[in-house]
Amino acid sequence: MEVDFHEDGMVAWVELDTPDVEVSTRFYGRLFGWAFADGFGGQPQSQLALLGGRPAAAVTAAPGAQRGGWTTFVTVADAGKSVERVLTAGGTLLAGPHALAAAGRSVVVADHAGTRFGLWEAGEHQGCGAAGEPGAFHGGELITDDVEQSAAFYGEVFGWTLGEPYGPLNRRDWQLGGRSISVLLPRPPAMPAEIPPYWDAYFTVADAQQTTDAAVQLGATVLMQATATGHGVIAVLLDPTGAVFTVLTPTH
Repeated sequence: MEVDFHEDGMVAWVELDTPDVEVSTRFYGRLFGWAFADGFGGQPQSQLALLGGRPAAAVTAAPGAQRGGWTTFVTVADAGKSVERVLTAGGTLLAGPHALAAAGRSVVVADHAGTRFGLWEAGEHQGCGAAGEPGAFHGGELITDDVEQSAAFYGEVFGWTLGEPYGPLNRRDWQLGGRSISVLLPRPPAMPAEIPPYWDAYFTVADAQQTTDAAVQLGATVLMQATATGHGVIAVLLDPTGAVFTVLTPTH
């Protein structure tokens, strides 16, 4: 499905910072069928990933970084005012705002617990241009140690509310205007204590098990084997640069 607009408060964009752009583009190109265009947002170090010619993600060089990492971005009408709300709610500013030519403005922030995420003020670039098909960004999931504090922070910044817990891990849907837009997951018992809370990036695939097998052949590590959840079958993977991501075969 083609997407050409994302309203305020939607998790609508995703970017990979990587110590090795060549390794990352080769891996995701083969895994998700992405093509790449140089110079996203006028940045020579950043490439735009394309799925069937539509924006799917950005891949940006992070020289000297020890490992790669995905950042999920929420669409906002005004990046400056959104940063003010983040700070008021107890978060911190990590980088930006950066004007990316005519594409828009990008900010990287952290929530009350230090969990990194991004704000995207759209210009010509609205965010992900494909949804609901293999290789497309599906959305973000916040893994948190404190559900109530997370609810308070994201509610103050974006107006999000939380639905009721469901499933064996007590996942809860983030809701905006009565619609489910993202997911919150309390830290699972199997998640090592040394791993801090983080925003996980989900990508739609036709078959989570087949994609997991293909990812391993391309150099990925399996963190969680393909598992049925309330949303569908998911698998958590570590790409060849050390970036965590999740693939999902949706139930619906």
